[in-house]
Formats: sequence, structure tokens, C-alpha cells
Amino acid sequence: MRPAVLLISAFISLLLQTFLPLTTPAARLFDFPLLVTIYFSVFRQHKIFGIWLGTILGLLQDALSHGYLGIMGAADAVIGYLAASVGIKLNLEGILARGLLTGLLVIVHDLCVFGLLHAMLETPPPLRSFDMVSSALVNMATALLLFQTLDRFKRST
Repeated sequence: MRPAVLLISAFISLLLQTFLPLTTPAARLFDFPLLVTIYFSVFRQHKIFGIWLGTILGLLQDALSHGYLGIMGAADAVIGYLAASVGIKLNLEGILARGLLTGLLVIVHDLCVFGLLHAMLETPPPLRSFDMVSSALVNMATALLLFQTLDRFKRST
């Protein structure tokens, strides 16, 4: 896959993540940079690449949001590493495998963010399991569409 596809995907994901929640409150459930991290980490099957991609996208996401700088960078780095590790061991070309992996990684990501906030803040936000499950389901559905779209670029190059 060409590097331009990665750069354009990352740029669009950051734009959507930054501006979509301003107009649509339900868009806070989406995590587009996380989905881009998962896809390209699984596709490349290189752990260091997954860590770097997750860190860079997460830090940019932190910089563009009103959150704490470094939280998403650290959590996305963990997810990039895990996605690349699973991509090495399993065949993730099937739609069911991709969906289940994405849902699981979104939940792990949310738990990482919660753990980091709990460790850093004096009064951390409560763990909302309904929001976590909702986010996992929404991102699973979005990932299936996004991954199919990105696969078209993979096959045509």
C-alpha cells in the first residue's frame, strides 16, 4: 500500500475525530484514529510500526482535543502493538474476525484510557460500561466499512 493512503487516511480520521463531535454529539462514540491504527497495524504486521503509528495518531488526537496530552497516544500505542501482534498470528481477512478484533481492541483501548486517567487524576471519571460497549459496537460497524474501503486501495496497487 502506498504511503499516501496512510497519510490521507490518518488526516481524514483526525479531521473527523476533531470536528464531527462538534456537530453531532453521538459522534463521541467513534474513534477514527484508533480504527486507522488497527487497520494499518494489522496490515503491516510490524509491532514497532504499530506502536509508532498509534503514538503519533494518539498524540495528534490529544493535541486537537481538550483532553490530557499523552493519554490517547499511550493507549493507541498499546493497541497498535496488540493489533500488529494479532495480525502476525491470525488471518484477519474475514469480516467476522476483523469485527471481533476491532470490538475487543476498542474495549481494551477504553480500559487503557480509564486506567491512565485513574492513575493520573485525583478524582478519575467513573467507568461507564454501557458507553464502552456502545463505543465497541459503533466502532465495529464503522471499521467494517472503513476496512473494506481501505482494502480497495490495497488490491489496486
